[in-house]
Parts: sequence; C-alpha cells; structure tokens
Amino acid sequence: MKQILTFTLLLLTSICFGQFAIVNDKDSLLNVREDGKTNSKVVDRLQNGHLIYCFEDKGNWTNIDYTKNNKELNGYVYKDRYKLISYFPALTISKKTEASITLKKDSLQVIITQSNFDKKKHKFNYVKDYPNQIELIDNKQYWGMDGGMPTTQFEKIIIKIGQKTISLPQTAIEGLYQPSFHNVEVNYDNENEIIYIQTLNSDGAGSYLAIWKVENGIYKDRLIAYGF
Repeated sequence: MKQILTFTLLLLTSICFGQFAIVNDKDSLLNVREDGKTNSKVVDRLQNGHLIYCFEDKGNWTNIDYTKNNKELNGYVYKDRYKLISYFPALTISKKTEASITLKKDSLQVIITQSNFDKKKHKFNYVKDYPNQIELIDNKQYWGMDGGMPTTQFEKIIIKIGQKTISLPQTAIEGLYQPSFHNVEVNYDNENEIIYIQTLNSDGAGSYLAIWKVENGIYKDRLIAYGF
C-alpha cells in the first residue's frame, strides 16, 4: 500500500509540473527561445513530431525540456505549437503481474516485461568523493536509483499489431532501471501510425518518466524526464 501511495503521489506531482508532448507547428519548424518572450533569442528549432517535456506556462509560453544530438536542452515555446501525448486515444490494461503488463486496443497490444538486475554483467563508475555512490553504469548515465545499485530492469518492450510483432532494441531501454507497472500509459496516433509508450518509474529520489516513440513499426526515439 505504501508503494502504491508513493507512486500515486509521484504521478500527481509529474502531472502538476509537466507532461510529454510532440512539436505540432503549422510551419513544421518550431522556434525554441531562451525565455518566454517574443523578442527573446531563438536558441534552437525543432521539427514536427519531436518529443518534448512541458513544464509550467509563462503567459503564452511553455518551458520545455528535450534532447537533441544526445544533449539535454531547455527553452521556451509558444503554447499552441505542441500537442500533448494524452490527446491521443489510450490503450487499456488487459493483464498485469509483478513481472509484466499488457495494454490493448483492438488489434494493437503492448507488452512490457521486467527482470532482476545482475550486477555481474555490468561495469560501474563511482563518484570520486563518495565511493559508495554509482555515477555511471557501463560508462553511461542511468536512471531509477539516486546513486544506488539497481535491483530490477526493463527486460523487453514488445508491440503486436495484428500478426506483426515488434521488439524495441536494447538501446531503447538501456540505462533505465526500477521499472514500475503502477503508472503505464500507451497512446496511439492512428492517423500517423505512431505509438507512444510512457512509464513512471522508481519510488524515491531516483524517480523518472520515460517515453518511447514507435512510428510505422520502427522505434524512433525516447525521452527521459527527471528531477521533478
């Protein structure tokens, strides 16, 4: 019960402070500005469909986080130039166990599984001044534990569309630990054949949101939001 309550509070916090969205600009290219002002410096431009995480509004502007060229970036965009992922129809949960969850809508199914983390299969880098705090796993940033040793990991994310089965590549789930099936959402953009899978994971200071984008049966991108 305590764990469920913790996840509920985290979900409410994430909703209050932000939601995932995609760029949806009539000009197909969205200006990202340094501040929430019309005359503010344009620091970047994003194409339609780019994943973003929207924070608080500042007048007619929204503060966003996003990644581009493997860099974590931040800026402001006009608030009518994106579409929230929650706008698209959601799949419903058809089966859930401690090790897996299945969501379904018509002929579309999404199955997410988890497994135990085996530290013998990984390499760890520790914080110099805090030798018990993990900084990197396999020389990469990781999510789910605030410096601690993970105990569980995403095993597979499988999509079934009719008779076709798609498995997300290992790169889509690497570095993501302590998965949770308490808050999983899958939205489907039927018009463009795009599936969005998002989860709220961990149960403490290492909490994070993850979203994966699969377009026309091909894994395209992921975005991680944390620190909320």
